Amino acid sequence: MKHIGRLLLVLLIALGGRAASAQMSIALNALDLVDAKVDYQADYALTSGKQHFHGKVVHAPGRERWEFLTGSGQQVLLLRRDIDEAAMLWPERRWYMSSSFTMMSNLLGGLGTDLLHGRESGIERMDGETVTRYHVDKGAFVGDLWRTADGILVKAAGVVTYQGSPTAGELVLSNLHRVKADPSQFVRPQDYFGIPLKLGQ
Repeated sequence: MKHIGRLLLVLLIALGGRAASAQMSIALNALDLVDAKVDYQADYALTSGKQHFHGKVVHAPGRERWEFLTGSGQQVLLLRRDIDEAAMLWPERRWYMSSSFTMMSNLLGGLGTDLLHGRESGIERMDGETVTRYHVDKGAFVGDLWRTADGILVKAAGVVTYQGSPTAGELVLSNLHRVKADPSQFVRPQDYFGIPLKLGQ
């Protein structure tokens, strides 16, 4: 799981989510932001420091699947908040490593209890969507979020601070489609081999 820590750090703080408050100021639980109430799929580009990922994301309430390519081939990140599991899959090797979602959050500084404080800063058009822009000025993530009316984050850009170290990051979704997700896309195949990842030990 060489890249999973940095990738999850950005995902847990900044990705898609629950419809934001209509008030001018917001305070949002970081983990709640990963759980939009609608199914969708999209292409994505994610930059975190010097790391760059691009691929496809499939989302359903409580579940997400992130596909991307690395030098070792295709990888799939499954985030299962509904069953408290985070798993990295290597389909070409039929191999996986996993941890609890809660343990991963704790490893990354207890992001599930962190509140992001921000304010509404305008309405914009982005990739065919009308989105509200929010400026987040307090919390482990400081920057801007662009969200649709039904709570999907189509862009996040800012700085993540973890253990006192700031890292610039950006996430952009494109080709967004609100379609029903196939439940099998979030299930770790039974014929994969691997061991649970014991984080923090």
